[in-house]
Amino acid sequence: MIKLNNMRAWGTEVGSDETLRLDEISLLTTPAMIRTLGVFLITAAYEMEENDTEHIHLQDLSSNFSHKKHVDIVLVNQNKFKNR
Repeated sequence: MIKLNNMRAWGTEVGSDETLRLDEISLLTTPAMIRTLGVFLITAAYEMEENDTEHIHLQDLSSNFSHKKHVDIVLVNQNKFKNR
């Protein structure tokens, strides 16, 4: 079993800028894309620890990102927001 630390999620609906607190996240994708996302998560964790980065967007690291075909994933460094 995986032991989780405190973690929260927010998201937006297609075509909206209004942020909604989420209880669950579902991704419809392929196993290969899940592995790619795993690399993104691990790389982002190192970036946040080594360079004290506040947040990282998946779209900024993608060579073919399209708002019509993809969803952005934004990882926020909780250590930068200790009072939240």
